[in-house]
Amino acid sequence: MNLFQFFSQYFWAVCLTFSAYNYLTSEHRLISLPPGDLRHTQVAQRHRRWFALAAAMPWCVMGYGQLIGGVPTVWHYFRPQDRNPYVIAWIGSIFMLSVVYAAWVLFDDGARKANQYGVFSALGRRGVKPKPEWQIKFLAAAGPFFAAA
Repeated sequence: MNLFQFFSQYFWAVCLTFSAYNYLTSEHRLISLPPGDLRHTQVAQRHRRWFALAAAMPWCVMGYGQLIGGVPTVWHYFRPQDRNPYVIAWIGSIFMLSVVYAAWVLFDDGARKANQYGVFSALGRRGVKPKPEWQIKFLAAAGPFFAAA
C-alpha cells in the first residue's frame, strides 16, 4: 500500500491522531503556567476536554463510515450529491457541531469562557494571544452558514 492509498483509506485515523496529540500537548503546556492561572481549574480542563472530543467527532463519524459503511475512500466525502448516508452523516455532524458551538458562544458566554479557559489550545493553538470576544462571536455565528454551504 503506497502513501496515497494509506491516506485515502485512513485519513480519519490520521486526523484523530493529530486531535489527540494537540489535546495532550496542550495539557502538557499548561504545566509551565503560573499556579493561580484560571486555565488550571477543573472547569477549564472540562471545557478543553469537551472541546477536544467535539473536534474529534467528525473524524470518528468518517472512520465509522469507512470501516462499517459503504464509503471506500476519503474522496467520496467530496461527493454528497451521491446521497451516501455516511457522507450525509459526516456533513451533518460538522453542521451540528457548528450550531452547538455557535449557541454556546452566543447564548452561554462561550466567547469569554473560551479565552479565559484556553479551550483553543485543545486544537493546537499555542502561543497565540486570546482573540477579542467580538471576533469569536462573529466566527461562531458564521460557522453554521459555512458548514451548510
